[in-house]
Amino acid sequence: MAYFMADATKENCQNECRLSPNKEATEEDLKRIGVECTKVNFDDANVQEDLDRLIKKYDMNYHDEVHICRSTMPNFDEKLSIFFEEHLHDDAELRVIKQGVGYFDVRAKDENWIRIPVRRGDFVFLPAGIYHRFTTDRSEDVVALRLFRNNPKWTAFNRNADGDEQPIRKQYLDDIAA
Repeated sequence: MAYFMADATKENCQNECRLSPNKEATEEDLKRIGVECTKVNFDDANVQEDLDRLIKKYDMNYHDEVHICRSTMPNFDEKLSIFFEEHLHDDAELRVIKQGVGYFDVRAKDENWIRIPVRRGDFVFLPAGIYHRFTTDRSEDVVALRLFRNNPKWTAFNRNADGDEQPIRKQYLDDIAA
């Protein structure tokens, strides 16, 4: 599912950006940096049980839904540019894709990017302190459930600004060093 990626400039970030030849990222590659991926079957009558299981497993108490689409999101280009700026958060980022296709990019231990394509039913857990970014594919239409431990905290710390100085970044690096 995930793969190490070629450079994704702002002009082509909505493309797959695969290396040539392709280099897959394994589940173990993701696990080493604290990233978890699984599936939620939205076509199953028990979908709420799957969601409740994730909410309980990650101790989430709040969720909402976001529709990232040019026709529904004010200032779409500006927002997508913000999502694609390399950043980290004090809290983990948990997403379940309900509709559309997008890409989460995360930094591997060697600083290379790993791209995680996401589509309907994909769940992604990004630990607090990991550098990441997000973009849609060229369809520019993604609906995602966002899971939070508390009411949403949207403070992003950009890498080239103050991200490396955040205590959560230092904690994250300690956690993955083992």
